[in-house]
Amino acid sequence: MSILQYKDFIGSVKDVDVKSKTVTGYLSAFNNKDFDGDIIEKGAFKKSINERKDQIFFLNQHNWQQPHGKFNVLTEDEKGLYFESTPFVTGVTYSEDALKLYEAGIIREHSIGFVTMKDHYDKESSTRYLKELKLFEGSNVTLGANNQTPFTGFKNLTLKDINDRCTLLYKAIRNGDFTDDTFVLLEYALKELQFEAYELGKTSLIKEAVIDTSPQFEPIDTIKQFINTI
Repeated sequence: MSILQYKDFIGSVKDVDVKSKTVTGYLSAFNNKDFDGDIIEKGAFKKSINERKDQIFFLNQHNWQQPHGKFNVLTEDEKGLYFESTPFVTGVTYSEDALKLYEAGIIREHSIGFVTMKDHYDKESSTRYLKELKLFEGSNVTLGANNQTPFTGFKNLTLKDINDRCTLLYKAIRNGDFTDDTFVLLEYALKELQFEAYELGKTSLIKEAVIDTSPQFEPIDTIKQFINTI
């Protein structure tokens, strides 16, 4: 049985035009060995693009109940799977929130949902080469989150990276006008960042913390209560 898989691509936002509600970037990169030991080869998406482009959706956080729409442009280039999309329709709250998160620099990653059709495993290098993928969707993901491996993008962050991301989250929480679900997601992301900083500081015996790294996981009842804790 074919299994739907997910792969995140960090730093994949190319441009955001808030006025025209257009986002451009990459859903995936070629010839880059990921944490699973996989390399996606150029041409892996060619069949999907040629045969079923209209069946490939742009989703919010891999959630099929929250489609932004489809892609205006979806094509392979030398770097990876490039896209352009104007899916952020006024009145669709999760799309409006996503656009605000793009603008704030909090969404900086994308991910794909696919089924592997053809691959080759090289035992010598312990690498799997993905040669043909059946693409079902591309998603914006907040800080590397997806429904299979939450916040995998945190694992290689430095304390400075964590501090920078926390700063973005603080500003978004204090000044944003997101839906309650998005505020909860931002809170979860902040708690995960704090935990990663705590683990990083403990492992590397860092004495000076750039941010408050105490892990706290108490749920909040309201955004006001949450803001009062930071």
